[in-house]
Amino acid sequence: MFQRVAAVFLILFPGFVAGEDPIRGFVSVEPFELRLEAIVEVAPFREAWRLEEGAIDLSERQAVLDNIATLFESGVNLSAPGKEITYTGRSIRFIVPDPETGYVTDERPEIPLEEALVGITLSADVRGIRELRGEWLWFAPGQEKLVLEIASRGKPSARLLRPKEERFDWKLEEEIAMPGMLKVPEVERFQSQPLRHLIFLGLVMLGAAAVVVIRLKQKSPAWVGWLTVGGIACCVTSFQVRIDRVEPLDDAAMEELVYASLRNMYHAFDFRDESSIYDILEKTVTGPLLEEVYLEIRQSLELESLGGPRVKVYEIALRDWRRSEEALPGDVRADDLLRVLANWATIGEVTHWGHTHERTNRYEAEVTFLAVEEQWKVSELELLNEERVQKISRREAIPVEGDTLPESP
Repeated sequence: MFQRVAAVFLILFPGFVAGEDPIRGFVSVEPFELRLEAIVEVAPFREAWRLEEGAIDLSERQAVLDNIATLFESGVNLSAPGKEITYTGRSIRFIVPDPETGYVTDERPEIPLEEALVGITLSADVRGIRELRGEWLWFAPGQEKLVLEIASRGKPSARLLRPKEERFDWKLEEEIAMPGMLKVPEVERFQSQPLRHLIFLGLVMLGAAAVVVIRLKQKSPAWVGWLTVGGIACCVTSFQVRIDRVEPLDDAAMEELVYASLRNMYHAFDFRDESSIYDILEKTVTGPLLEEVYLEIRQSLELESLGGPRVKVYEIALRDWRRSEEALPGDVRADDLLRVLANWATIGEVTHWGHTHERTNRYEAEVTFLAVEEQWKVSELELLNEERVQKISRREAIPVEGDTLPESP
């Protein structure tokens, strides 16, 4: 079965040739993350690691993974001007070629030594990298060259490295805007005084009382006092009773609110660390929905069975929306809450181990917005339908000889 899958994979991706490059390197530069990756054939290390001929069983796997992790972390050095690269995430596993997803975890209890592949990923939360300098000091026994592929939001590139030409540099030539929060329409409130006309009644009452007092003086009847109190009460009430209301959004502002809110929710996942994700989400989502949205969006963006990489959404298409006619909860004022049925699509990609995963997700959901102080926030999101489409491709990256850098002073 494995041979048939591998054969199909080789037809789809002729760049993969077992034994040609025992170690292949990959760097992915994204706006808020840097990933350093490698695919390693285990067979060339047979003698160095004293592996038995035949297959790698479960008892030997962890030792192989530990060896690769140690050599990879100590044998590859990256630096970026003005940035500190600290790897906070690591994923390492045995993998097998797959024609649909590029690579998947190799679940076989015994893996033939000649077929054993390991994929390793180191990730760093670092933002805005435009230049890299590096040294790739780790080569397999007998390996004379190594192709390092560099993927970014710009054009893909590659460096051809050798044991004596192990240094390289890279620079992002294109100006690419960093993703950020979109502005949403603010909550516009206005105050009304529904009893303001009572002031006229109060003045009349006070005037009538004054006339009676002036004419009758000490002989004024007792009801004059009540008339005076009533007049004062009417005047005070006309000023004190105020009703705060939210100005309803027109269709243009409503569409802007729906699109910007969706974009801001997905923008949170451009970051890698949970604190940053929650901080951004909290500016758009309120209440118990925060954790639900975090888990649901994160799950929709992760690459199954690959670990580490997450699809970065670079485009959101709001295909349709309309105001919902569903009755509002009894404890919520109608003007403080907006409810719409929305239909949208997200388009994103991530490059992992040399393969670019492109994913389009289509959604239909009922979205509820609540006026929280001066901002509209998403308070409910009921997903009605979801459709996921994924494809992978190999971007052509022509390797050039690694650049030899001048020695640092």
